[in-house]
Amino acid sequence: MAVLSAEAARRLEAFLPAQIDDIRGRMGPIRVAPWPPIEGCLAVLFTSRSGSTYLARELECAFDIGRMREWLNPAQTKSRAAQEIVAERRDAWFAFKAGPLGVIAGELNGFFEAYLPVTAFILLARRDIVAQAVSLEMAVQSGRWHSTDAPRTAATYDGAKIAFAIRNIVVGVEQLRGYAKLGGRRWRALIYEDFAGDDFTPALAACDSMGVPRRETGSQIRSMPVERIGDATNETWAARFREEMDSRTRDLLERYLAGF
Repeated sequence: MAVLSAEAARRLEAFLPAQIDDIRGRMGPIRVAPWPPIEGCLAVLFTSRSGSTYLARELECAFDIGRMREWLNPAQTKSRAAQEIVAERRDAWFAFKAGPLGVIAGELNGFFEAYLPVTAFILLARRDIVAQAVSLEMAVQSGRWHSTDAPRTAATYDGAKIAFAIRNIVVGVEQLRGYAKLGGRRWRALIYEDFAGDDFTPALAACDSMGVPRRETGSQIRSMPVERIGDATNETWAARFREEMDSRTRDLLERYLAGF
């Protein structure tokens, strides 16, 4: 395991000690190799069901950043050292997306120690986190995380679990926002609802403002479609939750929205 610098330890203060211990245990021994030089790095920080897959695939088409995947998760770096993944983008821009789990792993294995000076962050969040929490709870219950997944079981409405998911989303967004600030690097907040319709301009502008290189004219590729799996059931659950939620959850939502 890489020895944490004082700066890395300070950045990890955005997360709970129990989270850090959990990820350290999942990662096991780190295979250390020299970090190859890269030109820059684009990191999308996100919480589950916030539209990160759609955003990543569209950015891959417009910008010269390679494939944007959850490269820093322990499951990825256990079988393949992070340095080996980065090596595919040697002397070019590298990109990844990560929730709190991946960010912590990136600090523990030395990724950010090596590349933070050339990293630009996008903090992806949803304005409608009731819909996000409903989507998350339905995926947890059914096992259907993507349109290609077959549901394992039917999901059942549970207001308490949706409220719990909302609290976890708020905590996750605040942790990632705190981390981006502690890193002292370029970062932009990007709201899913602002680019998920017919206008992708806000996402393009966020990357342009941080110097992420566009693909050369004529080299742009077509993105793989990302099918949204929300349906009338999602809308019904969200409407019911908004009607029934308690004052504590309502206050939490108001504070969350005030942050954007």
